[in-house]
Amino acid sequence: MSAVAFSGLASGLDTGSIVAQLVELKRAPIYRLEDRRKGFQNQLSSLVELKTKLIDMQKAMHDLDTAHEFSSLTASLNKEDFMTVSASSEAAAGTYEIKIDNLAKSQKDSSQSYDSVDDLVGSGIISFTINGETTDLNLGGNTTLEGLKDMVNNDIPGISATIINDGSGSGAYTLQLSSELEGTDNAFSVDVSGLSGGTTPLFTNSVPALDAQIEIDGTIITMGSNSSDDVISGLTLDLLKGSDGETIILKVNVDTEGISTKVKTFVDKYNDLFAYIKEQSGSEGALRKNPTLRSVARRIENLAVSSLSDGLGDISRFNEIGITRGDGRSLSFDEEDFKEALGDDFNGVRDFFIERDGNLGKGYLFDQAVENMTDSIDGLFKISNDALNKKIEYADQRIDRYEMSIESYRLTMERKFTAMELMVSQLQAQGSYLSSLNS
Repeated sequence: MSAVAFSGLASGLDTGSIVAQLVELKRAPIYRLEDRRKGFQNQLSSLVELKTKLIDMQKAMHDLDTAHEFSSLTASLNKEDFMTVSASSEAAAGTYEIKIDNLAKSQKDSSQSYDSVDDLVGSGIISFTINGETTDLNLGGNTTLEGLKDMVNNDIPGISATIINDGSGSGAYTLQLSSELEGTDNAFSVDVSGLSGGTTPLFTNSVPALDAQIEIDGTIITMGSNSSDDVISGLTLDLLKGSDGETIILKVNVDTEGISTKVKTFVDKYNDLFAYIKEQSGSEGALRKNPTLRSVARRIENLAVSSLSDGLGDISRFNEIGITRGDGRSLSFDEEDFKEALGDDFNGVRDFFIERDGNLGKGYLFDQAVENMTDSIDGLFKISNDALNKKIEYADQRIDRYEMSIESYRLTMERKFTAMELMVSQLQAQGSYLSSLNS
């Protein structure tokens, strides 16, 4: 328990303030430790940002480090009324002549006419078979035409039902069944032999199920639907209507714009990383003395300026494809020069970036460098973070020890000043007594 202090009651001194100032002087080492701890914490935060920018650059290079990812392709049609097409990275450049003989169709069956949607359709079992799977509906004696429609929509997979009203008054309503998907594989049949009573629906076919048929370079191909992604590798075809004998020219070309955009994105992310490195290297940068910052800068910059030694193509340096050194440590991207290099030697530019058998391009090298530096076990960031956390822990321990020492010092000072006040008070009392004897 702290001693009771009567600050300056006898001496007239502000002893509480004197003690507080003495204690404050003792706290100077704690303030220095707190500043150091804050510096370590700022380094940890800045390392997180540095790692984020490094990984952003790595992700941009991931879009270029395999043949499929690098080779962006675009598909075009000379006539767009009959079909649409899109290309994935699995597509190959080429030209195709296509004719659309007919589209795939969904089967449609219609019942006989009913006077009302509330007409009863009988009771018992009605069976629906699609793709070899049969589903039964058990109708109660009060099932209406509209009730049957709802039961089909709720309980029969692959078939939808609707009621058509032709507006003729008597006998205006028919129940229409449709397969939800096109093609003969989705054809269905209905068995109403298990119904009795009411007006049993008798279905007749109005539109037969039909597969699409197209011709590609003279080869007839059957499609189970009007959309397919496996007729031509890497292309998705969506048929809109028959071409009536007209030939549609489909071209798949290298998408130089798409590849250029990917490369520019990488350059932008590289420059963003080095802009941050420059900021952190300055006098106000939290990482200006951190070795991880210098190591990251050195390793990534060396990859950018060094020649490719394990590539199979004729291109070995960034400056051969329009990527040169800019201001400071940044890169500059000349889109026209890049497109020209791509047009002159597509395979060489591709192999400069990608990894494939016997070829280790820049994409692979950048990826491996970042993986090594960000490894969660022995990467640069892990080692640096561990070291900083230990320094923070040590600073906290020293601060705790100083706080205990200062608290002891404060109590000692308060006791000494309290004792001084008591002594002064006693001397004052003795003086007053002696003065009274002389009076």
